[in-house]
Formats: sequence, C-alpha cells, structure tokens
Amino acid sequence: MPHLLAVDWDQRETRFILASASGQQLRVQALAAVPLVDVVEGGQAPHPDVGNSLRAAIAKGKVGRATTLVSVDRSSVELLQLTLPPAQDAELPDMVANQVVRDVPQITDQWVIDFFPLSESTHAPRPVVAAAMSPDQLSRIAATCEVAGLKPTRLLFRPMATVSLITRIAAPSERVCLIVDRLTDEVDLIVLVEGKPALLRTVRLPNVANEDKVLKRLLAEINRTAAVAMQNEADGGPVERVYLLGSSGQRHRVADHITNQLFLPVTVVDPFDTVEIDDELRPEDSGRFAPLVGMLFDETEPGAHAIDFLHPRKKPEPPNYRRYAISAAALLVMIVLAAGYFVWNGLATLDGEISDRVQRRKELDELLKKADQQRRVVAAVDAWEAGNVNWLDELRDLSQRLPPARDIRVLRLNASPARGRGAVVDMPCLVRDPSVVVRMEQAIRDKSHQIDSKDIRQLGADKAYSWQFSASMYASRRDKEQYRPKPAEPPKEAASQQVTKKPAGGKTKPFRSKSSKTANARKSK
Repeated sequence: MPHLLAVDWDQRETRFILASASGQQLRVQALAAVPLVDVVEGGQAPHPDVGNSLRAAIAKGKVGRATTLVSVDRSSVELLQLTLPPAQDAELPDMVANQVVRDVPQITDQWVIDFFPLSESTHAPRPVVAAAMSPDQLSRIAATCEVAGLKPTRLLFRPMATVSLITRIAAPSERVCLIVDRLTDEVDLIVLVEGKPALLRTVRLPNVANEDKVLKRLLAEINRTAAVAMQNEADGGPVERVYLLGSSGQRHRVADHITNQLFLPVTVVDPFDTVEIDDELRPEDSGRFAPLVGMLFDETEPGAHAIDFLHPRKKPEPPNYRRYAISAAALLVMIVLAAGYFVWNGLATLDGEISDRVQRRKELDELLKKADQQRRVVAAVDAWEAGNVNWLDELRDLSQRLPPARDIRVLRLNASPARGRGAVVDMPCLVRDPSVVVRMEQAIRDKSHQIDSKDIRQLGADKAYSWQFSASMYASRRDKEQYRPKPAEPPKEAASQQVTKKPAGGKTKPFRSKSSKTANARKSK
C-alpha cells in the first residue's frame, strides 16, 4: 500500500499528513502541526526556520520513504486570469506562456508557468487561470525541502487543493459559492462559479490574542470577497452559500456570525469525515489540514492536480520520425530475432526429440533382441512340449514290450525328440537268437510305434548273447490314458515259423514268412 506525505507551512507553523492509499481510499497514519522556531543568522532579523522545524516534525511521524507533496500559498506565485482565443488543448501551453510574459513584464522565460482551463470548449474563447513561480522562489522551496530531508514529487498550489476537496466532499450545487479556509494567521477565500474558481484570495489576519478582533477582520474579508463576486455579474453573481472548512465545534461561532451578520447560509465541512483516521489522531482544528487532505485525494486520481510547478503543462513534442524509424527498425530486428529464436528453439526441440527417440529405439531394439531370444526359447519349449513324449510312460511301456532279460540285453538307449510329434529311440542290443528280434519288433510295432532293426550279426556261438543288432524306434506322442499296462506277447507259432537267412560275410537278416505276415496283419486288425 503506497504511502503519501503532504506538507504545508506558513509564517507561524508547518503541517504534514502521512497517509496510506488503497485506490481512492485514504487512511491517516500520522499528522502534526508544529510551530515554527525563529532563528538569527549573520546579524539578520529573526526569521522562521521552516526547514529544521519541518524536519523535526516529520521525524516524529516516522515518515520513511513516501511520495512527497508540497504546497505553496497564494503569496508565492503570480496568479493571472486570462481569456484566450478558441484553441485546442495542445495549443494552450504556448499561448498561455506568451500571454503571461506579455501582460507581466517581470515574468521571464525562466519562470515556471502552469495553468488550468476553466472551459473545455475548443470553439469558444478559452478562459484560463495561470500561475507563475520565479526561479528564486522555486530555489528557496527546494532548499527548505533539502534541509527537511525531503525530495518533493509534486509542488502544488494550495488554494486549488482546497477547491478539489470541497468539490469532492460537498459537491456544491449553487451557481456561486464561497469557500473559507482559515489556517493560522491566514485565510484562503475562494469564489466558485459553477464549480470553477473565479476568484482566489489569501488574506493575512491580525496576530493578536483578541479573538473578537480576528473574527471581525475575517467577517470583513468575507463580506468584501462576496461583494467583489456580486459586482462581476458576467462571470459571477451573488454568493449563495459559504462553505466553511473545519470541525463544527471549532467553527460554529464563525458560522453563526456569517449567518447573522452577512445573511448567508453556511455549511461546515470537516475534511477528515471522508478519510479513515483514529480518534486520537483527529486534530481539534481540522480546517488547517484541509489543503493537505485535498492534495492527498488528488494524488490518488491520475491527472487531478490543477497546478503542479514540478510538472507544468507543456506543448506536446512533435513526432520524431527518426525515433519512429529507429523504433520500427528495432521492432523489426526484435521480430527477426524472435523468429530466429523460435525456429532455432523449434529445431533444438526437434533435435532433442530425435535424440530421445533414437535412444528409445536403441533401448527398444535391445528389449526386442532379448524378447526375441525369450520368444525362441518359449517357441522351442512350446514345440518340444507340443511334441514331447511322456518319457516315463514310454520307457515303462517299452520295458514291458521288450522280451525278457534272458533273451535280450539293451547295451545303450538314446532317446531324442523327433521333428514331428514324437521321439526317436536308438538301442544297440544283444540277443540270444535272431528270433528274439522278430518277437521284439512284433511286440513293439503298433499304430503309435515304428521300429526298424539293422546291422544284425553273429558274435560267436560260445557266448550267451551271440547276436548283435541296432534297433531304431519312432514313438508318436500319446496321452497318458493311451498307454496300456502290458502288451500281449506274440504267438509262439509265429516265432517258430521265423526263418533266418545267413547272408554272405557272416551277417544274417531276419526272414518273415507269408504266414507270419498274415498273422501280423490279423494282429494289427
């Protein structure tokens, strides 16, 4: 919440208000009215030490860093009422400066001139109120603020701040009214015509302890100001109401005298009725702080200050086409840079995405390789499982089909999965007689088994197992329920009909007769 400091002084005291602003709402944090101390320097006459007195006053208020508003009274400026030809607002600063310098010879170009128009119409003569401040006066105010440790942000005209406050609080409906603001030994008298200041006077009151004499002088000045306003029928007329600034308890006597002696209705306006202030901070004579409250309110509303000697109205500078060209070129460069940055950033983003996706692809390829290996293993296991033989049942079934141990001896048994659904079993065997080979083949061969015996040869007649051969059996896959407990033994007559034929070279091959084949066919059926 910004802090605002409003400062004012006259010949007898200095005043300040420290407030915080929230929008157009004000809250008073501190205020004080400190009497000035007279000092003597270099044999000169005693004079008020405004700077040090103000410094001591604001030190008690713990001002800190705040926007500083300083007011100047009517005696510090040259005030002129001008009527200018019809003109636009942009033409008024030069016209006012020329008219002021021409009407008042002592005013030079070094003076600070500010003004405010009384009419907004650009097609009729433009009445304005101009205020001029000399460089010496401006330097004195700056020196006083420097001694007080202040850096003014604005240098405002006190009567106009009072007008702004009355317009904001009371909103006078009368065509002509009079504002009376008594300070210490001064009183500001302002005549408003249709809400515009038509007459501004600052009168010094007698510095005496007799309040009756001060009141008598005040009533005389009010009456004189009302008479001046009545004489100017074109721009004014009779005063219809008096607005008296201050608390009702402090101003009731003055209000009664104005009503009874000057026969004018009076409205007492307390400037602190529209601000937030603690009861212990509310001053007894609030009228002396009225201009400060008006300055604070104007600061919350941009462009509301009528006169500001630190920021006077000036003619708008002509368009600087070179500046426009430089600005356009700078804007074009910024656009190009922005576009380049946008493209670069887009490409960098795409490069980053490509890099991320390449890395992701590598990771996925690694995962795919691992998954492919696992898939192959699973496929092999599935294939093996699909064509796998129930080995225990198959071996049990084989052991039951083989002839007894006295007839055959299995030297080795090699079992491996076949390409289809089944297994291949290779068995090098020794038998007692070739007829055992025939019985074994007949016992094993069925729709699930195929067997082939080869390399039958005789080892010697003196051995128990005198014949050797190699048997290769193919067993298709069967469910567990398809295994039979024990195969039936082949008929003996089939074995007796088996005839062996000894081939050349000592090798013999089994010979199957026609009756044996017929018996096998019947058995398969």
